[in-house]
Amino acid sequence: MVKKNLTLSFFSALAKIIGGIGLISILARAFSLADFGNFTYALTLGTVFGLIVDYGFNIKIIKDVSSNEVNVNKVVSKTIGSKFLLLLLSIILFITTTVLLKNTNELSLSGLFLFLSLVVFSFTNTFLSVFKGRKEYIKDLKVVIVDNLVTVIIVSIIAFITNDILYTSISFFFSKLIALVYSFCIYKRENEFVFPKYYDIIQDLKQALPYGVHYWVGSLYLNIDTIIMKPLVSEEDLGIYQSGIRIIIGLGILLTIINSVYLPLLNEYLNKNRNLFLKNILKLNTNVFRLSILSIVGMITFSKLIIIVLFGSKFLELQEIFWIIALIVGIRIIGSSYGILLTISDKQRLRAIAGALSIFIIIISDIILIPKYGYIAAAYVLLFAHVFITTFYVFSVYKEYKSLFIPSLKDFFNFKKSI
Repeated sequence: MVKKNLTLSFFSALAKIIGGIGLISILARAFSLADFGNFTYALTLGTVFGLIVDYGFNIKIIKDVSSNEVNVNKVVSKTIGSKFLLLLLSIILFITTTVLLKNTNELSLSGLFLFLSLVVFSFTNTFLSVFKGRKEYIKDLKVVIVDNLVTVIIVSIIAFITNDILYTSISFFFSKLIALVYSFCIYKRENEFVFPKYYDIIQDLKQALPYGVHYWVGSLYLNIDTIIMKPLVSEEDLGIYQSGIRIIIGLGILLTIINSVYLPLLNEYLNKNRNLFLKNILKLNTNVFRLSILSIVGMITFSKLIIIVLFGSKFLELQEIFWIIALIVGIRIIGSSYGILLTISDKQRLRAIAGALSIFIIIISDIILIPKYGYIAAAYVLLFAHVFITTFYVFSVYKEYKSLFIPSLKDFFNFKKSI
């Protein structure tokens, strides 16, 4: 069953990677280097505020549904009600921040539509999280394929026809609406929506707060450096740096595979069979360490080829920091399993603290170093932040379980024992 779920999640993740990195690859060719920098900056700005609406509900729903499938309608209804409240808050914050940053009208409007696109996808993700929590990975795969296929086709056509970041942002928004309607139709076949009480929504927001803080903070440290960097470097340098960040974010889908399969599985074992729980953690880490090393070695070895294939020769300057990008990807993969352990152990607060400290390190370091060393300094700072946060996770897990769950060399090379 686990192998089947992993296979379905792999194809789901593959569709997301193609849709995510693939689309960015197309836009890198449709736009000039400067326009690519501006578009990805607007996308970053939209992402930061779109994450407020996510609030970590996607993780919470998987955990709640996998523990008790009876209350799915109630869980989803409260989540949607909560997200609408968060949407009102995030709109106010987005508009205020845009005014303070003194962005151009084109950047502000592009950021707004990309922000709304990510909000729409957040609602789609609500239904996807239900499917994952129920281990209905076929339904998840269908929605993901439709979402990414429609997005790539529509946005690519508009980008090449107009070469305009605003029109491209608008097309991104409408493509996400199509995916939301499709996911809702699948969900409605077996479920219903019940209007939640205001009190229940407030209680839901309080319960999800540790997830929300961690989720927002955990994603912010991949985006805050771009916002800091915007007035300090050229649009071209911003485009180079953002191409590397988009690889990190795109390959972050690998973390989604690990989370969507192992989080409900380990959460179930934790409540029913502790011995099986501990055994599967070690198996999980064996696979995670293998994937991390494979990713690092592969990315460093084929760095030039990867850059040319994904973005074209005008982005070859990225090769100077590509080894840093590879290390960050590998570290994030390792950190994902320890993050799962903290989540199912109700230690989300520790994850939030680690993320907040990382952001503080990034902000202070970037303000000091970027004016002198440019985007290369930002890459080194981001690497250090990932080392810090992963070390924090590992230490926290050790305190909880008195074990680091590091596989032996014998287990590492025994591929027959893989899950």
